[in-house]
Amino acid sequence: MNRWAPSNLTALALCLMGLCPAALALEVYGVAPIHKIAPHDEPVEAWQAGSISLECAGNEWEAFQVVLRSPEPLAGLAVELTDLLGEAGRSIAAATMRLHKVEWVDVNAPMEVDKPSENPNMRPDPLPPVKPGEDSFSIAPGENLIFWIAVYVPEGLPGGVYRGPVRLVQGGETVAALDVDLRVRAFSLPRRPTLQSMIGLASGNMYRAHGCKTEQDKERLVRLYFDEYIRARLSPFLYAPGTMAFSPLPNAAIVWEFTRGPDGKPDGNATVDFSGFDREAARYLDELDAFSAFNFAPYLWTRREKDGKRVMVLRFADSQGTAVERVNEDGSVNPVFDELVVSVFGQIAAHLAQRGWLERAIYYVTDEPGEEDTPGIMELCQLIRRADSRLRTSLTYDPANRPRLAELVNDEGKSLISVWIPYVSMYREDVAAEQRAKGADYWLYDVSSTCLIPHSGETNRAIMWSVWQRDAHGYLYYLSTYWGRDATPWERPSFMLPGVTYQYRLGDGYFFYPPQRRGEPEQPILDYVVPTIRWEMLREGAEDYEYLRMLESLTEPAAGRDAAVAAEGEAALGAARRFAEAKSMSTSSYGIRDLVFEAKDGWSCGLEEGWLLHGGGKATDLPITVETKLPDGRYEIVLNVYDDTDYRGKPFSRFEVDGRSYATANTGLKGPVSLGCGMVEVRDGKCAFTLSSLDEDYGVILYRVGLRTTAEGEEADLYTVRSQVGAAIERIQALLQGE
Repeated sequence: MNRWAPSNLTALALCLMGLCPAALALEVYGVAPIHKIAPHDEPVEAWQAGSISLECAGNEWEAFQVVLRSPEPLAGLAVELTDLLGEAGRSIAAATMRLHKVEWVDVNAPMEVDKPSENPNMRPDPLPPVKPGEDSFSIAPGENLIFWIAVYVPEGLPGGVYRGPVRLVQGGETVAALDVDLRVRAFSLPRRPTLQSMIGLASGNMYRAHGCKTEQDKERLVRLYFDEYIRARLSPFLYAPGTMAFSPLPNAAIVWEFTRGPDGKPDGNATVDFSGFDREAARYLDELDAFSAFNFAPYLWTRREKDGKRVMVLRFADSQGTAVERVNEDGSVNPVFDELVVSVFGQIAAHLAQRGWLERAIYYVTDEPGEEDTPGIMELCQLIRRADSRLRTSLTYDPANRPRLAELVNDEGKSLISVWIPYVSMYREDVAAEQRAKGADYWLYDVSSTCLIPHSGETNRAIMWSVWQRDAHGYLYYLSTYWGRDATPWERPSFMLPGVTYQYRLGDGYFFYPPQRRGEPEQPILDYVVPTIRWEMLREGAEDYEYLRMLESLTEPAAGRDAAVAAEGEAALGAARRFAEAKSMSTSSYGIRDLVFEAKDGWSCGLEEGWLLHGGGKATDLPITVETKLPDGRYEIVLNVYDDTDYRGKPFSRFEVDGRSYATANTGLKGPVSLGCGMVEVRDGKCAFTLSSLDEDYGVILYRVGLRTTAEGEEADLYTVRSQVGAAIERIQALLQGE
């Protein structure tokens, strides 16, 4: 470890001048944002002593970490940001940068709020804001003090290198510095995100945690969170069956009221009021050109008990609470329901088209449907097509994991679902190809494969590379502020609400933290939010997605101008594909009921529930065949297995695949994880491998089998690939612009 990095030499010189002897041993490192650092981690090669080198385009944020260490206690340290200076008097103002402190949460904290943590495991996640030059901090010996800095490069800023220090100040004197070199690429990202997205926003949690007391407080807070979404190139939506559009602001939804006939009952027509929605849409969709997608209407169904089962009942309500169901008590179809859906949705489509917003509108029919819901979904989608064929419909899941959903086609065989949104680990290329041939598009979504606190920053970020690699055009995540009520995620980072507990999915349901660690504030907190490293990684990934789509769009026209420059673009895209495949959680994925095997000798399975289990203690081979439509060739086999150090009294999972030993990492996630388990051959639509339990006290639970294409060629790291993509964009743009 280099204790005399350039920053420390600066400190030494200052100390020799009698300015600050206490800071003599202060160590300063620059670290890329994908590296998550625990409180007592020692410096490694990825930590750059005394400096940091970055690159990005215009209209882009770029983050880095400043890590401070000292063998002696130090107090009263503050961080000062300075302008980054380029050529010809150009600069990036310090006032546009953001400064946060990296905080840690205990991923081993028990779910029970009254129980202490017996073995704390502190992992970085929250990023509370820091006031540069004002807030002061202490360092304990052997511990890390980490700051997170995000630099914004304005759109159109000339390319070149911009330099400046981050200063560490004690008692008004600079005691050390981190030198920042930022290379700005000669292009800018588009203002409106190319990536479409919908990230849920639970406004009630926000209002309570920030202490909102008035409608004005709520509006100010919503706009504060919206600013964070815009900065991250992501779009909000309200995750709840009864909510509409993207905004919880008062009077900001599309509102309709059923008209009534002489008998006082709805007559099949409706009036639609767009005034509040237009006000907010004009601001966010037009003036700011933000938010690439929005949901515009609530679910048109409810659940009801029938013959001992919860079934889907089609039901449409207006702003006055008047509800109309599609099926009458005698089982006949109520035509008024159909007429109302066609009337309201037709008016919405016409208005959104006239305002230029229709291409961003999407109707989220339902979340994670069961196969028994297919007939109801069919009826709704047919009515929406009758209202206006341009309206996009979407469903989470697709026929890869709900085969009956393949029935959702019109009389011409075209998909009634405009956008399928399968879970990232359940994507299947062959199913997606079939649905695309029927006119459907794809997004991906996630709840636990890439977005949790124990995942690496690279994994958090690489989800957007998977979206690009699978030629999907959007990403969905259900909530960003789903906080517990009995304890905050500061204390219990597992997802916890009354009656809803997903143990060990650390970070699931939130990308922000409440502004206070405990309780609710007496006075409203309306001037800041607390994002996470995971939110920042989503932002970085959304920017990566822009790079990749931009290079794709430029490479083809470049081929007609200069073959060598076009080849540079193709090479960069090839490197990006290799990286995306290596980091992707998205595979052609097969559930237990898609496999052919004979469970015996200690193996048991639940076909519908989707698991295959062996309790261990006996070495038993289980030959498994996967039937697939993938082309012949070699694929990496990826097994989704359970990871837990103590499940039913024993650890899970250790096993063999074709005689090779594998084990989960036991990171504390305690849930399904995906492991690459070597290469297999696909021939004539089949792939065979042998899964073996061990003659040890380790069990194994298998949930899914994935087959992942591996691109040929050497895999580079994320920053090398991104730099290659950026350089290719610069070259091709210069060519096409005749420079």
